[in-house]
Amino acid sequence: MDLEKELKGRRWPELWRESPLEVPELQDYEKDPYVREGRIVLRPLGRKGITKPIPPEECAITSLVTSLDDRIFGATSGRRAHLFVYDPAPGADHVIDLGVLEEGCGVRRSLVASSDGRIFAGTRGEHPSSRAGGKLFCYTPMDDYSDLYGYRVGKIEVVATPVESDGIAALAIDNNRKRIYGISAPRGLFFVYDISSGGVEVNGAVDELGIFSDILIVGKDGCAYGAKRWGSLFKYDPECEEIVPLGVEIPSLRGRKRYNKVDSLALDEYSGRLYGGGSADGVLFYFDPQDEKMISLGKPVAQPRIRALTVGRDGIVYGIGGGVGGMGHLFRYDPEGGDLRDLGIPLATSQRYWHGYEFDAATTGPYGEIYLGESDRISHLFIYFPPIPERKRSTLKPPV
Repeated sequence: MDLEKELKGRRWPELWRESPLEVPELQDYEKDPYVREGRIVLRPLGRKGITKPIPPEECAITSLVTSLDDRIFGATSGRRAHLFVYDPAPGADHVIDLGVLEEGCGVRRSLVASSDGRIFAGTRGEHPSSRAGGKLFCYTPMDDYSDLYGYRVGKIEVVATPVESDGIAALAIDNNRKRIYGISAPRGLFFVYDISSGGVEVNGAVDELGIFSDILIVGKDGCAYGAKRWGSLFKYDPECEEIVPLGVEIPSLRGRKRYNKVDSLALDEYSGRLYGGGSADGVLFYFDPQDEKMISLGKPVAQPRIRALTVGRDGIVYGIGGGVGGMGHLFRYDPEGGDLRDLGIPLATSQRYWHGYEFDAATTGPYGEIYLGESDRISHLFIYFPPIPERKRSTLKPPV
């Protein structure tokens, strides 16, 4: 009893520990994980009073493309695949649902814009039991428009079924040759669709074991590039009309190449470089088709995967990394100085306050803005405005 009284009355030495929020450098601790360079806004997939929003579980944005008239077209995946358009022009500035492509399917990395103004989309089944998918759709704008008072849309029609009983895993377009290249799923057959004639030619499997990456891109040289098993690159040469293995593998952590696929690709039209990201470890790289050189640029974020990439108008590469069920991080790579930087978690504060978790598509807008397609149960079109760099010192004297 005496001991109990003594302990209650004892004066214990004070162990002072500074709170993290009292340290000047950590006073913005709660804001630190989010993107703080530039500004992020979003647009819902529909506008009240003008068009109905694309419903939950049908609105995951899995393909984006910028058309030649500076509009942003996107496609969704889920219970139904929708095609939509966003017009950044004054008086529009909202998303319009152009229509449902197909039930029980998706459009993943399979949306391309033709130089004649048409938009092509390829569908694939979202579930093994789904019989949908495998169709090539064409959207013809005609006299469509959108403003604050209403909208008018063009025509959507099926123009081909490239490979019977297979879905479309990826599409890429060569506007010079008026061709669309694609890979079917699950068999991985490479096909060519002639835009002018509407004919389809199937050129065989891209991989002997049927293991391939669901991605295609047309390089500055006019060849279509993709990847076989373990991230081994190939190209389709339109001159000889053959699939040519390049003998180059994308980078991964040691011992993990068998799990690695090309997750995303983006073309730098100025240098001709193909920037890409791996699925297993999220390693960013570039491939130079001219000398067939592969360069690893590092791992921009802690999570696996690089799910979307785009090259800005200033040559800076922007991407989103992060695994399924996680919270994605936006990053950038500056090829001039070699700076690879995690910018943080996308958080939009306009038109609504919204944390971005998963993203599967990206494209660059007409004014240098970066569009990111959220791919969650309820999804939005995110728009990232990078910061304008400060003026460099010059020899010009300020006016007196």
